[in-house]
Amino acid sequence: MNIGDFDNYIDGMILARGYQYYKNGHVIKLVQTAADVFEAKVKGTEIYTVKVKLDDEENIIFTWCNCPYDLGEYCKHQAAVFLLLQEMKKNVSNVIIDAFPDNISLESVLKNQVPQSISILDLKQALSERTQAELVELLLDIALDYEEIKQRLALDFMAADDEEEIARSIKLIRTYIDNNSDSDGFVYYEKIYEAIQGAELVLDKARAAFDNSKTMHAIDLTLCIIPEMMNLLGGIDDTDAVVIDIVQECLDFIAEIIEAEELTPHQIEILFNKLMEHAPRQKSDYARNELRLDLLRCCTMLADNPELRVKLENHLSALTNPYDEDSWDTKYFVEKVNLIRYHLVEQYDGPKKAREFIEQNLQYPYFRKIALENALQKNNYSLVIKLALDGEKQDQNLPGLVNDWKGYRYKALQLSGKLDEQRRLAIDFILDGSYAYYKELKDTYDSEAWSSVYPQIIAMLEKQNKNYRPLFPGILIEEGEKFKLLEYVQQRPSLIENYYQHLLPEYEKEVYTLFQQYILQTAARANKRKDYQAVCDIIRNLKKAGGIESALEIKHKLLAQYPSRPAFKDELGRV
Repeated sequence: MNIGDFDNYIDGMILARGYQYYKNGHVIKLVQTAADVFEAKVKGTEIYTVKVKLDDEENIIFTWCNCPYDLGEYCKHQAAVFLLLQEMKKNVSNVIIDAFPDNISLESVLKNQVPQSISILDLKQALSERTQAELVELLLDIALDYEEIKQRLALDFMAADDEEEIARSIKLIRTYIDNNSDSDGFVYYEKIYEAIQGAELVLDKARAAFDNSKTMHAIDLTLCIIPEMMNLLGGIDDTDAVVIDIVQECLDFIAEIIEAEELTPHQIEILFNKLMEHAPRQKSDYARNELRLDLLRCCTMLADNPELRVKLENHLSALTNPYDEDSWDTKYFVEKVNLIRYHLVEQYDGPKKAREFIEQNLQYPYFRKIALENALQKNNYSLVIKLALDGEKQDQNLPGLVNDWKGYRYKALQLSGKLDEQRRLAIDFILDGSYAYYKELKDTYDSEAWSSVYPQIIAMLEKQNKNYRPLFPGILIEEGEKFKLLEYVQQRPSLIENYYQHLLPEYEKEVYTLFQQYILQTAARANKRKDYQAVCDIIRNLKKAGGIESALEIKHKLLAQYPSRPAFKDELGRV
């Protein structure tokens, strides 16, 4: 893979995201650390390091990134750095042709082209040597060019009372958003981190206010962030949930203040009312619901005053009353509201009232799970089974929940020693594709009895046409049914890479034939270098399986079959 043609080797989606990173300046630092070795810093969810080593012909012989991406060979951060190096190479080539003598090497020009890092200490030293007037003039020049810098300087240095500081904070948040929005007010993915910088600065200001014992002002500063970020959610590609994260950080900070401070009754009432002002008045979209409901959860921490509690309960009741719960999102919203009500009851009314509240809300999965866990803790297995069966009936159109309730029922049957019922339920799980329950069922039999049970399960899976699931070959492998596994793979040659190790050495010839069949099928669909590489990877696996002669045979067959595909011939030549 060369720095000039790497785009042929990288997934299109990764390449597109890398281009956006490159285009929008996310590669914030690139230095040459040794001959043909480059190290870059790329701003993503955090600052990531990318390393690239080139050979004399600009081939990428090594590259690495410390981001957590593991769904492919290359990530968007690497793609962004490759693009920058590619652009530098083009520019350098032009410069050498037009202006540089022959004795100047590409390496030396590249090294001079790469921006060298400037340490904060060096910058501090340089600024400390300037006069106050020079620094003021510099800041004013920058402020004239960048509105967000002007707003930040005003927030940090201009004298203001608390009310004025709130107004400036809102202005700063909006300036960062506006400067990173398109003409329609939309913020694209690559601009999110810049767009929320104003909010991050204001949150830092709020933390400083709290540290200086200005508790209510800290809360006011934090609360001014939340509606701005909520509004931003409607016009942003928040793939990484960056905006949601900063709102959650604000809510966590408010909860931290409530827990840490001994607030006076008057402060509690003021804070309670401020939180209620920002709380939801009606159901909206999922993200806003979740975040605004968190404000109401903060209110529960303040509602030990009967008057405040009544106000909160009335608000919660008003949130749920207009809805008939026909849709899943409405039911989910009402469940979340009732969960807040439950915490109120649990916190102020004691365990008996809390249990009654749970029983009144068993139609919601969260409350049924609480009831089931409580029954399990008390070894009340008959109640667990009843609650689970009721849940299975109630949620029969929701397979995920039904599976949860059956799981609780299975556990109760197991703990109560009802072996026959436990085995029947295990078979239900197996027919639904669960290999874990297959192992559990097997453990309930001795080896002699099991030898007559598992063939019945295999027959049931085949009869119900459920042998397409990964569970089926897993059972065949577990029980050593190699011939059945071979028949299974012969119907699905694309699975040979997954299962050839379990078929060798008994079915060597059949395995090599399946590999060749799969290679020809894959080659017939291939039309670009990435596809050709995939074909060659299968050939390498065939060699790994011991089919060296078969691999050579299929390689020659492909070369003869596709003589006019130079990229394919190139890749085959590397096998």
